[in-house]
Amino acid sequence: MLNVDMGPMRRAHYITACGIFLGLLSVSAKFFSLPPIAPPPSDEPHPTLTEALSRMVAYRQWQDSALREYQARRRFQATTQRFGMDSIMEVQTLFRWPYSFQSTVIKQEGSSFVREHVFEKILAAETELASSDQADVIPKNYDFTFLGKDTCDDRPCWRLELKPKRKDKYLLEGQVWLDVADFGIARVDGAPAKRVSFWASNVHIDKRMRRTEGVWLTYKIDTTSDIRLAGNFKMQIEYSYDNVKVISAAGNAHRAGGSLSE
Repeated sequence: MLNVDMGPMRRAHYITACGIFLGLLSVSAKFFSLPPIAPPPSDEPHPTLTEALSRMVAYRQWQDSALREYQARRRFQATTQRFGMDSIMEVQTLFRWPYSFQSTVIKQEGSSFVREHVFEKILAAETELASSDQADVIPKNYDFTFLGKDTCDDRPCWRLELKPKRKDKYLLEGQVWLDVADFGIARVDGAPAKRVSFWASNVHIDKRMRRTEGVWLTYKIDTTSDIRLAGNFKMQIEYSYDNVKVISAAGNAHRAGGSLSE
């Protein structure tokens, strides 16, 4: 079991990093309590860029305070076409607010090379990024451009362009989608702003979130890249959650599928 005390800067949202390629974007910083924003009417005009970013940050601030606990099971699957170096790893993670974050590897199959050089580096990168906002989708790290309305998993979203403010392997040049109802981040898609390794090129990352009990949690990450000498590399991480505990605006706790008193 990997027991990680994230310290006072630990963000309460679950962070995943794409192994030797890229520490993926966390979805929160250290935040204050704020109730979720009510869904807008269907005919609401497009917000200004300033309004969209303000509401995105406000929602993320509420989520970091409200999300108190969850259990997540992750399934990592990687394929290298040229050498057939397939590998699978399953990890069980327990998060408890504010700092407790425990991950246990429960199953491993296939290439030990992929497990050691990719999957284990993902777990290590999570610890590295958990105490920093260097990979967050925030104005400190990015310039944004409003692109218009779109859909994410059949939900209406606002789509914004992401332009990193510095060349950093942990930042993506691409796009972000904000849910129209609450301005939570529903999807991030793009390529690293800086080449992450001599061995890896053409890296592309698509990270998707899903709204569960009013908070946005990652449910799938797809990564593709070209690895020198090994050819095309594909990796997918799938998430399933249990016991998602969220504190409502009134201070009451509830779980997905049931209730819980503090």
